[in-house]
Amino acid sequence: MATPVFYVASPLGERTAGPEALTQLVDAIRRRGVEAYLIPMRNYRGRRNDPEYDIYDFEVRESIQDPRSAYFVSSEVSPIESRREFRQVPAERTWMGWFSVNNSPDPRARYFRPSEQCCSPFPPGHVPETPSGPASWSLGVAAPGPFPILKEAARRTGGWRNPRAWAIEDISMHYARSVIGSGVSFFAQSYYAQGFVRQVLGAKAPIITDPIRVVEVSGGHRERDVVLYNKAKSWSLIDDVARLLPEVRFRAIEGMSFQEVAEALSTATVYLELGHLPGRDRMPREAAHFGTPVVCLARGAGYCWQDVPLPVEYRVPYGEGWAAVAADAVRRVLDDPAHAAEDQASYRSWVAGERGRYEAAVDEWLAAALSR
Repeated sequence: MATPVFYVASPLGERTAGPEALTQLVDAIRRRGVEAYLIPMRNYRGRRNDPEYDIYDFEVRESIQDPRSAYFVSSEVSPIESRREFRQVPAERTWMGWFSVNNSPDPRARYFRPSEQCCSPFPPGHVPETPSGPASWSLGVAAPGPFPILKEAARRTGGWRNPRAWAIEDISMHYARSVIGSGVSFFAQSYYAQGFVRQVLGAKAPIITDPIRVVEVSGGHRERDVVLYNKAKSWSLIDDVARLLPEVRFRAIEGMSFQEVAEALSTATVYLELGHLPGRDRMPREAAHFGTPVVCLARGAGYCWQDVPLPVEYRVPYGEGWAAVAADAVRRVLDDPAHAAEDQASYRSWVAGERGRYEAAVDEWLAAALSR
């Protein structure tokens, strides 16, 4: 076989954690002396990476040059955009990375909710004070009866009035299901994703997460009683907490560059995460890096202690009365930020160790891939 070449599909032009993680993977492969490129997903608007990712070593190729020596990596988000590459590269040299489980077009992933079958909500040896612990959810499914995928496609596109839209969605969903079941291999960005692959797909998925980017900040003073939140993920629930804390200043992170996000996180008193995390989110980890205490709602990957290993008093069960529990946790931090920072020292240490774990995981995965 000719010299191996890895092609990693990415929604070029997007400035989100997914494209950065995919770029990081290309960079990591190239640092090991193996040829690797990003390849555009067909119908996304970009043909090049966001300039913020120029800090990584990568190149873009428009197509696979020689399928006989190619290895292909896709994410779960929209496999149909890479159908050409899936046809070119055999399943034994193809991987699907599960970065944001609930953004997959496959309804099994879209409606997946964690339980203790997926991952543990508590650290080893912890016995919850109440039997329920962080709330668990059941696995959602597509609409029952005949043509369930078609019905789900229509539901997602607003009904039956736009046949072109729901027909395209139906094709995308069926294609995702076919790729997932075609014998490709998987890896997971989070234990939440790993639990989904194991529990629903009956397959293995080693963890290859995405270490946070580290930048220098100005080192300004912390603003007392300022709580930051990610508007894109917490917008629907933030008012439920804010009305219980009228004296607190809640500030949204939106429309910022990465440097501006880092500056904001480094000067806040608390970072509050209320989103349903489809993977191991970066902002809680970035906040921890800057020494800012985190309060997290146990939703999505936030349910999995191995993805958000905060002390239990800072992880809020998403059940009846959750907003009051979250407000109490935020108030606890505001009353004594130094004590909260001390409580979360182990979380900061875990975040600091991610780079080493990532490099080791890539070494192991790449060695296994090249042995095929």
